[in-house]
Amino acid sequence: MRGFRDNREIEEELAELDLNLKRLRIEYEQFFRGVLRREPLVLRGKVQKVVNRFMSTPPRNSAIKFRFNSLNARFQSQQQQWGRTLREMEAGTYKGHQFKLKLQAQEEEERMREIAQLEREEQALAARRGTAPAKGEPRTSSGTSRAPAKPAGSALDQLHGALLSARSRTGQGAGDLTRERLAALVKRQTEAIRAKRGADTKVKFKVVIEDNKAKLKATVA
Repeated sequence: MRGFRDNREIEEELAELDLNLKRLRIEYEQFFRGVLRREPLVLRGKVQKVVNRFMSTPPRNSAIKFRFNSLNARFQSQQQQWGRTLREMEAGTYKGHQFKLKLQAQEEEERMREIAQLEREEQALAARRGTAPAKGEPRTSSGTSRAPAKPAGSALDQLHGALLSARSRTGQGAGDLTRERLAALVKRQTEAIRAKRGADTKVKFKVVIEDNKAKLKATVA
């Protein structure tokens, strides 16, 4: 029984490593696009720590060992890619399309859906371990509270990131598009629509590109 429990715990740790690798890839893509202001070094360090632990004490189970080697190979390949992109940024030769990051607004929405799926998988993994966090309060594998993942953020954060990314692609630049200004714009448009259609009207916003200009478009549900 002891060996079975150990293998199960190792498999769950590898499942968490897989999720963190996916999230790390997304956060680096957002960092290179300018959606995130800082390189995700904290999460990268967490992943590196787990990899180091498995490297120092390799699993004996062949299936588990194969899975770790696959995850580690992916991590090493991604690190090489990130390193090349960072060097290009430092040299001033970096262009988004070289990293396949010239995304359309629809692709940005897909990225947000991918993040949401990761969060559901993380919740499921935490539930299996008996450490399911309260709603709105993600936890680490040790069961301690941690701050919500930044890239997922609120709906306003996602909208702000999508609009910044779209404006960058169209050459408009960020300008004075702060989160606070966007929040004020969303509020004004929402209030105007509800004044015409009723206070219970559900208003949603999305980013569109028209005539090579990124715009905020309101839709009524």
